[in-house]
Amino acid sequence: MTLKFRVVLTRDSVCMGDDVDNHTKIIHIVSLRSSPKIIMNISKKYLPKIRGYGHTWDCFLDGKLIAVINGNCSGITLINNPPFYSGCHLDFKYHSETY
Repeated sequence: MTLKFRVVLTRDSVCMGDDVDNHTKIIHIVSLRSSPKIIMNISKKYLPKIRGYGHTWDCFLDGKLIAVINGNCSGITLINNPPFYSGCHLDFKYHSETY
């Protein structure tokens, strides 16, 4: 029997048309280990695809920055590697590209 753990996801809107939804999603994961691979898999399925390049997403676990995700999930920089736990909250903050 595989245990699944509940994780709440939220993210910033990326444009006015994206504001119609509050972007809250609940997922269940098997592993409680936080790692670049797990964060990247969640990001690829949850974050919207954005035209262009140079934008990033900050990933927070219960208010603490744990990773920065480049572009459309083209890379990740792990800042901190705390374990996930059932009921934790992952929040993604959007940073548009700069000129």
